[in-house]
Amino acid sequence: MPVYIRKNVNFTPPSIDNFPLEDDEDYITDPDQLLDRLPQPYRMIDKVLSQWYDEVWQIIEKRENERLEESRRIRAPQYECSAQMESQGRACCVCDSVDGRYIFIGQPRGLSAVDVQTQEKVASWEEESVDIHYVKAYLIGVQVYLVVTIDDMGFARLLIFGGDKFYFVKILNEFQEGGTKLIISKCEASRNGDYLGAMFENPETAEVWLEVYKLPRDAWLNELESVLTKKEEKSEEDQGTDTQAPTDQEAPTPQNEVEPPPAATQEESTGGEKHTPKLSPTSVVMKLKPPPSMSELRQKGNPASSIHSACQKVDSGEVIGTGVNHILTPNHKDMRKEVFAHLHDNLMEYLPKEEEAEPLEDVNFHFMTAGRLVPTGLEQQSQIGLPTTIAVWWKGSTHVVHYSLLKQHKDFDVKPDLVWPYLSPVTSSAISDDTSLLAVGFENGNIIIWDRYLGIQRGIVNIMDRVKIVQLTFLDPNICPQNLDDYQPYRTKTSTYLLALCDNGALYIMMSGPGLELDPICITPPVESEDDIFTMVQPIPGMHDLLITVLKSGKVQIRDTLQGTVLCEPVLPKSHELMTPWDPVVAVGAMGQVLFLKGNNKDYGEEEGGDQSESAGALFMYQMKLFPTLDSYMSRRRDKVSQTVHAKIENRIEALMKERIAQQGLRKHRMQERWGNMKEEIWSILQYKDMAEKKADNRPEIHYKRVRNLSQTPGSMGWTPFFRN
Repeated sequence: MPVYIRKNVNFTPPSIDNFPLEDDEDYITDPDQLLDRLPQPYRMIDKVLSQWYDEVWQIIEKRENERLEESRRIRAPQYECSAQMESQGRACCVCDSVDGRYIFIGQPRGLSAVDVQTQEKVASWEEESVDIHYVKAYLIGVQVYLVVTIDDMGFARLLIFGGDKFYFVKILNEFQEGGTKLIISKCEASRNGDYLGAMFENPETAEVWLEVYKLPRDAWLNELESVLTKKEEKSEEDQGTDTQAPTDQEAPTPQNEVEPPPAATQEESTGGEKHTPKLSPTSVVMKLKPPPSMSELRQKGNPASSIHSACQKVDSGEVIGTGVNHILTPNHKDMRKEVFAHLHDNLMEYLPKEEEAEPLEDVNFHFMTAGRLVPTGLEQQSQIGLPTTIAVWWKGSTHVVHYSLLKQHKDFDVKPDLVWPYLSPVTSSAISDDTSLLAVGFENGNIIIWDRYLGIQRGIVNIMDRVKIVQLTFLDPNICPQNLDDYQPYRTKTSTYLLALCDNGALYIMMSGPGLELDPICITPPVESEDDIFTMVQPIPGMHDLLITVLKSGKVQIRDTLQGTVLCEPVLPKSHELMTPWDPVVAVGAMGQVLFLKGNNKDYGEEEGGDQSESAGALFMYQMKLFPTLDSYMSRRRDKVSQTVHAKIENRIEALMKERIAQQGLRKHRMQERWGNMKEEIWSILQYKDMAEKKADNRPEIHYKRVRNLSQTPGSMGWTPFFRN
């Protein structure tokens, strides 16, 4: 159908000169017509200004509502610091001892140990051009600690603190002339200091690997005890002599400065005499390389030259493998790609482009004792209570692999004893104190809890879809209600809470007891502002019903673990702010009694020098027992509850025998009751027998006629049975 368009038609709005007249009374019926209709371009300007005005007004209303909500919000009380620790302003990292007696402070040019109760320096270890940025302590004996440090250059050092002195052990990645400088980015030991894991990195080749060391803990304790015994004997001899008695009394005993020994030997200068305790060396158990990414597995083939050699490198099939060792050659993979491209040539352009996978540069591992998931080492009596297995997962990987610590492995030729494959990448993991429970968090928001002691899976829980699990922590079971109906005659079931932190700032707790539903309880909802995201969530040692949290904005909060409510906020002086809120320097000593925070001076700028001096920062101490809102938590009684009762066969037999003897008094009554019921049971059996005989007599008789003809046997053609009633 033809369309006719008129010529010389002006579609633009009328100008000001020939603006049509309107009825003056139109605004009465339509209030929008109160204002005159503007021509272009003023109409567009008016529209832009109106839109800008509406957006500005919405912003003003939003800010007013937020300000009103903030004023109505119940704010937690804020407490200022009680004291500032002198000569500790240059602290780069702080770590508390496991028993809460000391705190170890990493500083430029060394390490210091400070008594928590008196805040006095007990001992120090110094070395030039060493800026310690990481420190972790492990209790390996009675008031004997293994201290692991990493400096800013990536060198990891092992020291032993005992008898108010530091004893240098070794540098794990000691640099040698002509060799390659290796960097250690992570170094952690087992709970009692039996094994140590360190992540190495080669800057030249960008290679990373994990090395596991066996630490001679018992030998170190014996050697340190002999050194301390000799020192005590020598001090007694010095007190018995009259020479140089005044000078010995004037020497300050609490602070013992220990000079750093060379890498090969250890020397301590005390009164002009040198003691060189020879500590036993560490031994390497295994070296683990990161597994290839999924894209590498798809592209990489078996480089073997023949089928026979390729079959020798394939996994034996005894355990689930990681998919690295297979029989597919590169030529076979290329041929399959060509065939696929030929068959689907018209659809190749619609395939999603493969993104380059990030290299696996971070590793997480846990040292675990014997369990029923990995059978290796269960029968060795010498390994009771010692780690026998290490669970390893690399960042971005979908596998959790287990290796036995009791086998002899070659360098980089270690096959896992157990592989747990998953569909989603692993993002976090946690293990209980007795290593009986293992929790694994994933990128898709799922959490799996394994019972290693029984060798079963306790359950799978989904926190939230499209939410990453950032951190998992097993809480102390003394804050969790326990099931009183335990299996007799000894306890085997124990419940505990699992704390989960998501990347959206939400905190969840869930009961991880056996036979219970894993229903997550949200104690802190997801945050809306980026400044409210948690950068640190840590249970307070000795008081797991309290959490210490640090926000990205720099706030330090103490929360109730089960409720998630903010109880109080330790506040720094107005002249200071929290140092690096994304990686704060926070420590708790004396089993939850004293809090230490590192703050920087706001008035100290880089233009005034730029180097770290005493005026740049300070270490502040808070007496948490003086916080009124924590009085009920401080006075609460906490009984020690074991997560798993490791009962031996002798204990089980003894418990069963006691239960059997205790039930002997009821045996006579049960036998009499049994003999009394036996007469009735026999009579019932006889009645059933008589009824069965009567039913058999009343059945009709059927007589069959035998067939004489042998050719007509049953089943043959023409055979017909003859019978009569």
